[in-house]
Amino acid sequence: MRFVTEKHKEVILSLDQLVQALVGENPQNKIAKAEDALKKARDLQSAISKEDSPAWLPGLIQGLHHYVTKAWKQPQVINHLIDNIANIKQHRWTFENAEEKAFDFDSIYDHYKSESRIPELFDEIIKILEEIESSGEVDSLTMITALGKVLATLKQNRNGSYFSLNSAWEFLISFLKNYMWSELSKLPMLGSAMEALEKTIKETNEEMFKVHSAIEKEMSNVVESEIKGLKGKSAFPFISYDRSGAALGNTTERLTVNQKV
Repeated sequence: MRFVTEKHKEVILSLDQLVQALVGENPQNKIAKAEDALKKARDLQSAISKEDSPAWLPGLIQGLHHYVTKAWKQPQVINHLIDNIANIKQHRWTFENAEEKAFDFDSIYDHYKSESRIPELFDEIIKILEEIESSGEVDSLTMITALGKVLATLKQNRNGSYFSLNSAWEFLISFLKNYMWSELSKLPMLGSAMEALEKTIKETNEEMFKVHSAIEKEMSNVVESEIKGLKGKSAFPFISYDRSGAALGNTTERLTVNQKV
């Protein structure tokens, strides 16, 4: 709202300067002030939706364009300003919704997550880890304790916020890569469970990559459609992953479970 009112004030100021120039004797200054007013009017138009554009704005742009391109002579642009200047200066911006609605990023996240396989894949990972935990093959108290912590974290955060899910995922990948693979690969009886876990992790990697790419694209589209001044500029630093499950933009060694240790 403040952005639009500032653009509106710039239009009014430029028109005042144009009127002063029009009563003067310098033809180059008249055109220069008209060009500036035309630019300010177009900037205002680009900052609002078509539905919010006041009736006087398209006519003002057209009139100034006619004068700058010499399709109109000075008396015509003066008459147009006399007829419309009051409406231009007195205009009050009352958009359709008096209270601006916030961008609901959580709903975008919820939408793409619910349409993905992430919930079922997280459930499958939890199921496999629980089978490993209760198999009786793991005799290390440290490993059992760590598995319990991982399971509790996944269960608590699998249906949580964007941040919660990402944090749980990175914790899981780090645990697998830095500890679990090397320890449990030594136990032949867990071979089938470990293979199933590796397959599910790889599928989740791919799904996380797809979902985060879709979220980033949709968030940019939503913002740019509402705020015209950000068109092509809304590059948010979203948490996202490459196809190996590594968080993009991470300067540390990338986390991956695509190789057995």
